[in-house]
Amino acid sequence: MGLLKLSTRTYWRRVWPAGVGLASYILERFGTEGLRDRDVLDLGCGVGLVGIVCGRLGARVTFLDREAGALAAVRRNCRRNGLAPARTIGGDWNHGGHRVEPDAYDLVVGGDVVYDDLEWPAIGTALMRTLRAGGIALLADPGWVVQRKLRGAFRRSGFTVSRSRRRVSWPPWRTTHLRTKDINIYELGRSEFPRPTLSPKGRGQGEGFTSRARSVS
Repeated sequence: MGLLKLSTRTYWRRVWPAGVGLASYILERFGTEGLRDRDVLDLGCGVGLVGIVCGRLGARVTFLDREAGALAAVRRNCRRNGLAPARTIGGDWNHGGHRVEPDAYDLVVGGDVVYDDLEWPAIGTALMRTLRAGGIALLADPGWVVQRKLRGAFRRSGFTVSRSRRRVSWPPWRTTHLRTKDINIYELGRSEFPRPTLSPKGRGQGEGFTSRARSVS
């Protein structure tokens, strides 16, 4: 994919390991057609890597970031990758996601958006508000957070929580002197609804998703 080569002086301008791991996980889990005609929200999208991968898998993606420069980069990167003009929302997802429509998305994705445990209740409230019945959120973390605390916080917000692991080589733009990083991917589901039954390729019955990837405790 042809993402812009941007400066690393500002945090949103670079691709982070959690985003790479989440993008790879989504591709393996859903396959080439698994997000066809699904509505996806990319939280704290940065340059748009994860959302663009979802778009290439057929999803209708909305990109959310507080930085106007990030959203401008997303619009350019969507064009570079042959996607329709990007839908963008400028705002702060940390505090309830008040600019995001309720019950609007089948899938919410975010890499490196749960690093601050003080924000977890607000993120949980925003996710519960914006996910449709049977929808899920996939949030990736490179090992910065305490798993037990994160599970407890989002369960108190009303979600079921499971974890998968993805290993990535970093940085992806090098061919030598690479480091291996383990990325934790947390799946949040609405606990008041039954487990989803949609097949990974999007052709099954039901409202949600099932996984081809192995979960770990």
